[in-house]
Amino acid sequence: MAIFYLILLAVVQGLTEFLPVSSSGHLVLLQHWTRVFDGDVFLDVILHVGTLLAVVVVYRREIRRLVAFDAPAVQYLAAMVVGTLPAVGVGLLFKEPIESLFSNPRAAAVALVVTGLILFSTRRTDNKVHNLPGGWHPVAPPLHKALLIGCAQALAIVPGISRSGSTIAASLWLGLARDEAARFSFLLAVPAIAGALVLHVIGGEVDSQAGGLALFLGAVVAFLVGLVAIRLTALLVVQKHFWKFGFYCIPLGLIAFFLLG
Repeated sequence: MAIFYLILLAVVQGLTEFLPVSSSGHLVLLQHWTRVFDGDVFLDVILHVGTLLAVVVVYRREIRRLVAFDAPAVQYLAAMVVGTLPAVGVGLLFKEPIESLFSNPRAAAVALVVTGLILFSTRRTDNKVHNLPGGWHPVAPPLHKALLIGCAQALAIVPGISRSGSTIAASLWLGLARDEAARFSFLLAVPAIAGALVLHVIGGEVDSQAGGLALFLGAVVAFLVGLVAIRLTALLVVQKHFWKFGFYCIPLGLIAFFLLG
């Protein structure tokens, strides 16, 4: 049964990491209700690694373009660094309070409602799609916009606040093209997730209720499901259906809050 629940958690992680509905919020609620792997922060990190690999595979062409390190690539990478700094600062300064939230399903339920409101706020954005011939060209957001998007990502450290939802919403508010908003959000996940893993390894927090083989299986499942979810979300952002996930997040958060009461 433990393996069944771990696969279920991995499917939920892979699906909800990129759909703007908060993977961490879903995992907190699911772990609380099933009482399996409840509060297992390292398991959450490993499942996130699976979805990190999905980003690398889906955006492999963009990543290869960025490692050319020419002027446009360096500008884009600089924007990614600036966008990562707020999450790093919040993660280091408030590490213990944040980790305690992973054992607080009522807080995750409230945060899901907040995520829904954030998504609804993007309904009126009328951003266009940035199509250029000849493949993708790095178009870095200005550094001040990258910093604001990074602040939105830092807010998403709280379980229940969607990382993709908050960063894509911030990008749309700031006027980024729809396809670039999705792309920057997903590429920004690479240093964020990798950094979380490094912090746990350095801190010696590598204990999990799941064994090594089970952790590997969970990461693989999250990776495979994430491949589908990341493409679907990017499509929905471009087609202006992104905000409609608010109809899912708000009822789920409210129902979970009252059930937990």
